[in-house]
Amino acid sequence: MLKIKILVLFAVAFCFAQSINTNSRSVSVIAKGLPEQYTSLRIDTLSRCIQNLPDPAGLVASTEGRTEYLKRISGTDKSDYVKVWDSKVQLVYQWKYRLQYLLMPQGGLEAQAPIFRETEGTAPVSETITGDPQDSDFFAFSSPRRYYFDSQELAQNSAVKRARQRITELKGLECK
Repeated sequence: MLKIKILVLFAVAFCFAQSINTNSRSVSVIAKGLPEQYTSLRIDTLSRCIQNLPDPAGLVASTEGRTEYLKRISGTDKSDYVKVWDSKVQLVYQWKYRLQYLLMPQGGLEAQAPIFRETEGTAPVSETITGDPQDSDFFAFSSPRRYYFDSQELAQNSAVKRARQRITELKGLECK
């Protein structure tokens, strides 16, 4: 029975890692490691919702600066070493799920009864949201034009803005 629970948890993690389309309600897995008398596992999603979304007001971006040699800065003939910035926000939340699973016996239903169970649990999710340099007016090169953040504040603001947008998208999936 412990092997079956471990396999179900593995299959759940696999489903979430593959970002299964929200319209998908079940997945069948043929796996090694099942008890010998069973050949396949079918998992049906009964419910799935998000718990613990972060508060948008409390988001803080981490920034990283580096120096790069840029040519044709902001459309001029100027080339120089410039400090550019990147930023990111780490969103951490949990999926709460309720699944039912069915273990199919080897040799068909006549050989042995299938095992039908229901399980609940949570799976942690971590997303990294990065700032979009297209939000900046600072660019270099001419073909193709590449945008950069030339200040730490601009980079942070962009990452936080995009993280807030992502939280807004996820709000519709929150648990009631």
